[in-house]
Amino acid sequence: MNQKHWLVIGKKENWLTALQQPIPVWGLRENIYYREFRALSSGDFIWMYVTRPVSGIIGVGIVKDTYIDRENLIWREELETGNVIWPLRFRIQVLKVLPVYDWETSKILINDFSLLWQRGFQQISEDIAMEIFKRSQKVFSEVSLEGLMKGPSIDQVPVVRDTDAEKVPEPVFDSHSLIQNQIAEIGKLQSYHTQLEYPLSLPGERKNIDVIWKREISGVPTFVFEVELTGMIEKAIDRLVFAFNQWNSRPRLIIPEEMRIKASNKINIKHGDFSKSLKLYSPQQISDLLEKKRQLRDIERELGLY
Repeated sequence: MNQKHWLVIGKKENWLTALQQPIPVWGLRENIYYREFRALSSGDFIWMYVTRPVSGIIGVGIVKDTYIDRENLIWREELETGNVIWPLRFRIQVLKVLPVYDWETSKILINDFSLLWQRGFQQISEDIAMEIFKRSQKVFSEVSLEGLMKGPSIDQVPVVRDTDAEKVPEPVFDSHSLIQNQIAEIGKLQSYHTQLEYPLSLPGERKNIDVIWKREISGVPTFVFEVELTGMIEKAIDRLVFAFNQWNSRPRLIIPEEMRIKASNKINIKHGDFSKSLKLYSPQQISDLLEKKRQLRDIERELGLY
């Protein structure tokens, strides 16, 4: 696939609105960018640049589709005037994006490039795109463009010691983290924002949910997943119950088949509505589902339907 790279420049408010849509979307002015819009193709890379106070790239995605919409209002200026201002639109599958609270401190700096900064949408050369990707490795810890397709879409910035400032930390995958990343990729393929180790404020302790899926980048989790391979089912259930009560999230527990009876007994004893919402999956089911999702994506791409 001959994928082009595009730099998309916009205000923080407009990017937040775009990323809050069920499937993130961006819009362009017809009288300025019609030619570029016609050159935009499904599968092209989109580098998301936020203007001041961020002044940097905060994420990357690929174009799902393009369309012209002169009826539906999305951004604040459109809602206030009652008119569509940016009718040339394209939906984006987010591959990686920083949490909003990291935008100003961890963005990818590209202000040293010779670009047409007065233009909010422009194709960039392969050389510039590869340099942006190289700089993004320190933020997203991915060593290939294909790697951006995998794992979570909301990526926490890795902690790097000063002595390792020029090195990209290599992820260490055990069975638990492998399943976490598989779940995150499945959600990303379903156009959710996905995140690993989502913090919870449980009474008396601070714990994380293994994986969450959410529709809006600043929204609450729609699905919550706990991966438990060692038999500590009670604590995993406690975290899922907390998320269920806090946000009405849909709880999912991934355990080996041999733990299923034990888990069912513990859930049914004391959890009413929660037990009705909880679904149990095996690690093999997650792996099989991801493989089928990838195959379907590839078939849809070949047919021009992705």
